[in-house]
Amino acid sequence: MTTDTDSARRLARADAGASAPHAKDAAKPSLFRRDSLLATWRYMSANVLLALGAGSLVVGGYAPFLVIAVAMAVASFADEASGDDRITLSDRARAFCNFNLYLSLPLISLLAILLVRFAAERPNPLEWPLEWIGALWVTGYLFALVGATVGHELTHRPGTLAKLVAQILLGFTGNSSFAIYHVYVHHRQVGTFDDASTARRGERLRTFVARALVQQFAQAAQVEAARLRRKGLTVWSWHNRLIQAHLAPLSILVLALILGGPAGLLAIFLAGLLGRLFHELINYVQHFGLVRVENTPIRPHHSWDSYRTISNILHYNLPRHSDHHMFATKPFWQLDAPDNAPMLPYGYQTMAFIALTPPLWRRIMRELLVDWDKNFASDAEREIVRARGWEGLA
Repeated sequence: MTTDTDSARRLARADAGASAPHAKDAAKPSLFRRDSLLATWRYMSANVLLALGAGSLVVGGYAPFLVIAVAMAVASFADEASGDDRITLSDRARAFCNFNLYLSLPLISLLAILLVRFAAERPNPLEWPLEWIGALWVTGYLFALVGATVGHELTHRPGTLAKLVAQILLGFTGNSSFAIYHVYVHHRQVGTFDDASTARRGERLRTFVARALVQQFAQAAQVEAARLRRKGLTVWSWHNRLIQAHLAPLSILVLALILGGPAGLLAIFLAGLLGRLFHELINYVQHFGLVRVENTPIRPHHSWDSYRTISNILHYNLPRHSDHHMFATKPFWQLDAPDNAPMLPYGYQTMAFIALTPPLWRRIMRELLVDWDKNFASDAEREIVRARGWEGLA
């Protein structure tokens, strides 16, 4: 249970700012003016990358590697150079932002079709190893960056169309269980030991990914089975949303086989698998090592935030993660950047790279978690950390 002392501590931190460096960044002017065309249109950046990725598959050769360099390496440097951005957009941006979200579906479909065509023209990966690596890498990365991120945003929206488009977008990474697991499990269990998307202290990336892939599906299946039982239906009923969700990835694979033969099927499968791994890499970062007492309210300190400009543009403000967990249905352009959330030292783009280097990751996260235990955690949460032997562990 949260004590009065804990509440006072959090209020004090909210007033003073989460940390000195964070307060310093907050003082920097944003690159954008609220509700300006540039502030709104910047969210087209991910779709522009989709178009560039599709174009690189047409050009072939080393073109996909150039897009990868822009999307991953250059964007990471620009992310750190651009500083933080905290502005939100008003409802005036709604029409454009929604249009841009739905535009992702035809663009990502074009990307997938061009990958299948690429594979059909070069059916033996061993004869074209670099070309295959580049094509799979750029497609898998964009399946995660755009498909999974926009799919996540639309999963939280009401309405049949939003949920249908979300399922198709998530289908490119084969993430059929996401809509059920994410809404009914992750948003309720975040920070607890049983949550499949909360990386535990000391848990290595490969272990987390393996656990997440299995546990997310299993927990989604349990939720759906319980729902069907309450309605007097079996798990094999067509009303099983998990069965329905598998139509998207299965249809994508069948179309890849029809259009590109075995090589097309292999390419779309490998790109989807790579995209899913990229997606879980971001999941690994978002809540790493954080703790919450079961059945207690979710607070800003149960997510790692980053307000770096480029990361938030490309990930549709997903790095403003604490506000998303506080207000899950709030559209991405209105997510706030609270002062009382624990902050990552770099943007999501950079932190994802760091997570692939375990010694550096552990060194950075150990310092952050010590600060979290001292300045953010409740007494009950600190007791969980002590009981599990997690003090000073990353």
